[in-house]
Amino acid sequence: MIEIIRTGSQLCIVDLGRYKYRRYGVPISGAMDIRSGVRANSLLHNTLNVALLEMYMPGHQLLFHQNTRIALTGAESELYLNDKRIYTDQVYSVARKSKLTVGAMSRGSRIYLAVQDGFQSSIILGSRSPIPGYLNRTLTRGDRLEYNNVAHSTRLSSSISALKIDNTQQIYCHQGPEWHLFHHKSQKALLSKVYKIDIKSDRMGYRLQGSKTKCKIKSIYSSAVMPGTVQFLPDGLPLILMRDCQTTGGYPRIFQIIEEDINQLAQRRPGDEVQFQLIQGSIENERPIP
Repeated sequence: MIEIIRTGSQLCIVDLGRYKYRRYGVPISGAMDIRSGVRANSLLHNTLNVALLEMYMPGHQLLFHQNTRIALTGAESELYLNDKRIYTDQVYSVARKSKLTVGAMSRGSRIYLAVQDGFQSSIILGSRSPIPGYLNRTLTRGDRLEYNNVAHSTRLSSSISALKIDNTQQIYCHQGPEWHLFHHKSQKALLSKVYKIDIKSDRMGYRLQGSKTKCKIKSIYSSAVMPGTVQFLPDGLPLILMRDCQTTGGYPRIFQIIEEDINQLAQRRPGDEVQFQLIQGSIENERPIP
């Protein structure tokens, strides 16, 4: 069992999300940075969809009540296990009564903590992740999560090459379904502007700050949206939908961000800059090599 001693901005239990219920209006949710979550479970040879903790921004402190092995991935952070510095992308054996502290983050904003065999919690609609508006499941001080006790291991800790958090402005995307409705001058303006992530952003979507684009495009019939869809709002600014987003929306869909860059965006914080970069061709294309 793990006990929450202190939390930062947000702490929640996540997995890869729920994918069979969008027809009923249920968001996918799951880890904001799926790539980092998968890496954490892979280090421990867990099933990739077992539950782990997502810690947003610094200030978290956790107490382990049972022996286990852990792996942390994601943001470049000052991590301490019983006041001893530890690092992401490695496996550590943890004895009962040990404390994990998440300190300053030099790059990125989310850390993922996996334990051997995963955390145990109730499964709702096939997932342990939050459901916005119904099952928030944000953890607070005093909350406890169960996991299996693991005997100490004498084998060497596993590790993988650290994953660099990319803070470049460019966010790669494909044209959205309503992109063609915009005049070429408006299209050029949307691609040339540099926006900043607004402090009001959350797991549902990233609001953007910046100069507004004038366009007479009105609302559309409510249509399907998904994580990575970029909507054009009536105020002339884009909105990036993230993992907890709704399943339909009535604003023009101008871009669809590639999966790799949704993960990169998950590590951004308010004030970070973004600029949209179109990828030409099939939506299956990967992020261009610099």
